[in-house]
Amino acid sequence: MTVDSFGSTPLTLAVVAEGDANTSDCWSGSGRGFVDALRAAGAHVDVYDAELKSWRRAAAAALTYHPTRARWQQRYGLGTVPFLARSARVNAALSGASRRYDAVIQIGATFSINRAARRGAPYILYCDSNVASSSRGAPNSAASKLSPEELQSAWGREQRVYDAADRIWTMSDALASSFRDDFAQSPAKITTIYAGPNNPPSPISGVRREPRILFIGKDHQRKGSAVLLEAFEIVRRELPEAELHLVGGIKAPVERPGVVSHGFVACSTVAGRGQFDHLFATASVFCLPSRYEPFEIAFVEAMRAGLPCIGSRSWAMPEIIDEGKTGWLVDDGSVEELAAVLIAALRDRAKCAAMGALGRERSLGRFTWEHVSARALADLRNIGSRARDDFRYEANREVPANFAG
Repeated sequence: MTVDSFGSTPLTLAVVAEGDANTSDCWSGSGRGFVDALRAAGAHVDVYDAELKSWRRAAAAALTYHPTRARWQQRYGLGTVPFLARSARVNAALSGASRRYDAVIQIGATFSINRAARRGAPYILYCDSNVASSSRGAPNSAASKLSPEELQSAWGREQRVYDAADRIWTMSDALASSFRDDFAQSPAKITTIYAGPNNPPSPISGVRREPRILFIGKDHQRKGSAVLLEAFEIVRRELPEAELHLVGGIKAPVERPGVVSHGFVACSTVAGRGQFDHLFATASVFCLPSRYEPFEIAFVEAMRAGLPCIGSRSWAMPEIIDEGKTGWLVDDGSVEELAAVLIAALRDRAKCAAMGALGRERSLGRFTWEHVSARALADLRNIGSRARDDFRYEANREVPANFAG
């Protein structure tokens, strides 16, 4: 363990998220991965939960109700009333804290932390998306479910949050460009720190890779399952032995030759974990041709398992997949191109193995929570150094050089 600090004492940080970042339920597990890595690096981290509970949640849900479930979910997630309620909850908790923090780190922008609650601490945001980037992911993104008036309101709230931040940490350079272009944020305050795996597969000995394509995604529509299934029909005509294994939130089993639907796999159980690891160990390629993707951690996990990856040539996917070295990229929605890439990959499994090995190196060298926390803490040191320099400058400016006391 290394101790990281502004000076001689370890950093004391507040991490605030919509959900308990001590658990794997927060931010699809990324909250916990980030917090655990910060603590492993020697920082003291207090976690604050902005999620609405009990009657507050019920009231916010009622005030954002819409008969269409998808619209209701997004009105609740990005609406004014829940935003204000979350902000009030967090600001009260921080204002009543018994300690002062070296930095207050907020995950996402669905609430705001005011200056009084921060008590002079640097205000950091860590984001995988924003409302501007999400709106361009129509019809598969959250923001695209909002009305124009709701979108404009959410955009304005986020603008104020970003303007108030001292730093914005992003999971990708693609998102960093959105903060610069859509929200006029200075490049000097934006740092890409990436993300790590939330559920890395464990290796299994004594198994071999089959001509199998692995797809994992909770939101199958957004992750491009329809494109993949159409492409797989072409693959099967060329390679009758090929298999496609689907894991996640598909509503009903896909009854097509070579397609195996596993549904949700609960890695919290021994049986589920064994199935999860076996799928990664026996597949030859991981394919997720997402239609909209802020940052796909599943690619990072597949690379960790030694699988080459196939993704879309958009969003953050070109930053994760090193095209031609650790996998392939295809145009969004291109069935024919995807089918051709899959056929070539399954026909040359030696190449798949070589690319998978390079992908594992890339994952371990760049996309780990240890690396993420190191980048974050290095940036906090820079903030601390500048704060000390500013303090010295102000002190020297206010006291004349010939002051005798």
